[in-house]
Amino acid sequence: MRGTARALAVTTTAALALGLTACGTGGSADGRPVEQAVPEAGERTKKPEKPAGPVTLKYWTSSLPEAALTRAITAFERANPGIEVELRTFGEADYRERLPEALAGDEALDVVGLPIPTMTRSVANRLRPVDEWKDKVSGGWVDELDENAVKQTEKAAKGGTLYSVPMGSSGGAVMYYNVNLLSELGLSFPETAADLESVVMRVKKEIPGLQPVVFSGEPRKQEELLFTIAGQTHPTLSDDLLTGGKPWNGPEMVSALTAYGSLFDRGVLAKSALTLKGDRPAELFRSGKALFLVDGSGRSPMLSASYRETAKVSVKKVGAGPFPTILPGAEHAVRSTAEVGLAVPKSSKHVAEAATLIEFLTAGDGVAEWAGDLALVPAREDFRMESSVFATSEGKDGYAAIQELVRDGGSLNVPDEAFLERAEGDAILDVAHGRTTARKAADLLQKEWSRGQ
Repeated sequence: MRGTARALAVTTTAALALGLTACGTGGSADGRPVEQAVPEAGERTKKPEKPAGPVTLKYWTSSLPEAALTRAITAFERANPGIEVELRTFGEADYRERLPEALAGDEALDVVGLPIPTMTRSVANRLRPVDEWKDKVSGGWVDELDENAVKQTEKAAKGGTLYSVPMGSSGGAVMYYNVNLLSELGLSFPETAADLESVVMRVKKEIPGLQPVVFSGEPRKQEELLFTIAGQTHPTLSDDLLTGGKPWNGPEMVSALTAYGSLFDRGVLAKSALTLKGDRPAELFRSGKALFLVDGSGRSPMLSASYRETAKVSVKKVGAGPFPTILPGAEHAVRSTAEVGLAVPKSSKHVAEAATLIEFLTAGDGVAEWAGDLALVPAREDFRMESSVFATSEGKDGYAAIQELVRDGGSLNVPDEAFLERAEGDAILDVAHGRTTARKAADLLQKEWSRGQ
């Protein structure tokens, strides 16, 4: 998905023609005034722009598959003759170093893809606030984006200013399933932990060689699962803990740890699966050796028919849905994160054209060009994926379910990495293995959190 730094220039050479629009009163051929339509509040309105000559936009990013972005850029250039886009993609680690250096040196970049949670604050002073340029193309288009994603993007700068426009979000944990195997068992996708327990018992009895549920035992993935469970009853708990709004040993966290640990105690989730790391859980699922896979929305490409064929996935039909609820009164949930934003640097020489590209990729026709890889849930609120991407109703419905969960996410799916490595990861895994109680783990977490502040 991310490679080494490389350059790709997609060229067209027709002259740019930006349409001029006006609101208010105009004139007819005989000089009489003619009333023109004035759009209602909130409706997208074309803003007047002077025609420009051929322009080349420099676009740097480290996110999204390059092939998907290339398709979108080709469509943009076709729709906007006279604007060429020079795309350069970087590996994530390289980008963290190269982008701040380029912006600090006032390199003439026009559009930059921004990993929202990790880089916004470090480069915000080199970016133009979105309010400075969003209306150079049309009015109201940012309002067409998911409100949660926009708010998360704004908060990332810690100053109440929006510096980038979100392309899409991700979330987790969700559950993928082998449609044909579940159908052979005559069972439906489990809505609750009790439903899942019944499925697991059936699998163990009738298909002993099949692993019922696989998942990664890595601390980050188990933290994601824990707070998915916590979010079913307290959607903002993760944010509240990380901002100091609630203590780590409060009743909400103890309840979440207890519910999480009960899945392993009851055998709904196998403790032996905690040894799985990296891509191994997905590999077992893709090869048909597991009925369910618990992972983030980033595994959504498996719902695509073309991906399954290209990646030689043995499972012919893949479906998806929310992780089952555990506690009474719980509702399905995930934590979600606005992942990729598009920003205009202060050094840009072509601000209006850069705004045109960003609008196309976030709220315009370009979304359909890059979103088909299913790497992100698009921020454009009314976007619906073409059915042909999935080939099965289970894939289509599964993606729609993930899309809804991600957009409704309560907390950010971004841990405190230092705390996770120092204390949180071990405490969570100790609960899963039954080496400590939920209460003791919560008390330890509060003690370690206080010590680190």
